[in-house]
Amino acid sequence: MQMKSLLFGLTTLMSLSFVGVADDAVDPALRNWTSDVGSTIEARVVSYTGKKVTLVTTDAKKRRLTLDIKKLSEEDQAWLEEHKKFIGKPASQWASQPSGPLAEGMKGHTYKLVDGKFEKQDAKLSAQYFICYFSASWCGPCRMNAPHSVKDYNELVANNPKVEVVMCSCDQTLEKAQAWAAKENMPWPLMMGADYSKIPFINAVSPRGIPTMVLLDKDGNKIATGRHIGDLLSKIK
Repeated sequence: MQMKSLLFGLTTLMSLSFVGVADDAVDPALRNWTSDVGSTIEARVVSYTGKKVTLVTTDAKKRRLTLDIKKLSEEDQAWLEEHKKFIGKPASQWASQPSGPLAEGMKGHTYKLVDGKFEKQDAKLSAQYFICYFSASWCGPCRMNAPHSVKDYNELVANNPKVEVVMCSCDQTLEKAQAWAAKENMPWPLMMGADYSKIPFINAVSPRGIPTMVLLDKDGNKIATGRHIGDLLSKIK
């Protein structure tokens, strides 16, 4: 059956309210696909051969559709080529792929808490937007801001594949940063000044005062500055 009639041509199909499993919001293989004639559908990619792509729709029927990629938009074809080595693999492997030059600079330079101690662990590098969170344990306003930021991260960012928060620590030692992170149970990745100062995109937006959060896109372009995660997320169009 032709793609136009099977996937994109049905008016009834386009009027469906797609419902997926509970973790669809964090599934990097899930996206809205656009046909060569401009119609769209939400589906998860499960395989890609270079010429054919297999999608599973998110409606109740969970239909499995194998299509010629030429029936997809140029943007979708480019996306498939960019992500082909991750298709069919766990979401954790998708998250390790840098989305752009900003994430490339961060790769291998962040720490995360594991059982109360820092371990080298990459951030959610596949994110399209990054909030650089400049803060330090010795700063009174930073200590007041931290619990609210932890709550916002867990509620708004942890399960959002498009956004990551990276703390750019202004502490002098990793030990001091670790002690504070453990005390507040900080969920985000952290970079020390010796590392983030070498990343031009981050160094260029380093603030004079803290706590300060700077929202950047994956290419390192500054979008907004603030002190609250929720406020910055509202700036993403």
